[in-house]
Amino acid sequence: MEKEIAIYWWSFNPPTLGHKHVIESVLNKTKIESIILNPDWERLDKDYNIEKKHRKLMIDLFHNDLNNSWLKVDVEEYFMNWKNWRDTTIMQVKDYYKEILWFEPWFIFWTDVINAMPKWKDNKDKYIEKKLKKIFIPRPWSKYNLDWFENYIVLDSNLVDISSSQVKEELIKNKNNVNELINKDIKEYINENNLYI
Repeated sequence: MEKEIAIYWWSFNPPTLGHKHVIESVLNKTKIESIILNPDWERLDKDYNIEKKHRKLMIDLFHNDLNNSWLKVDVEEYFMNWKNWRDTTIMQVKDYYKEILWFEPWFIFWTDVINAMPKWKDNKDKYIEKKLKKIFIPRPWSKYNLDWFENYIVLDSNLVDISSSQVKEELIKNKNNVNELINKDIKEYINENNLYI
């Protein structure tokens, strides 16, 4: 029987308590049984600021923290090491998971990407809007329209919205002011390696 698995596809740079809250909410409030963290490649639209080895080690620390709780989460680094990162599409990611899982998983997105999704590359016959299985996490400030979308779940809007960008901004201002944003091990790793400053 087909399992209900969701792919959480993000940079996790660094992983935050907001990411953890999303995972907890998806596993608590939907039929999803487990989540695969899919750290992305170094995309052109993001400034990563650190070497990939640091991002990988922080994701490992984050995964260890999740494994110490009841959360069923795995990590897949295939796309983090992807050589074709300049042109990778959500459809390629979907096809990769369909091949290894033998079925199509769900994908977790923040609502601020909804309006751009129909224009994403390789979206034949409106597959992204109509057939891709989507879980949307509301961002309070994002305005979006789901009139043309099918096959989705929208979680409630009381989620903790802590972004990696917010963590990096706080680290630049005050290294000790991120206790409510990231876990202790990741904070220590960032400080020991002087990341983001």
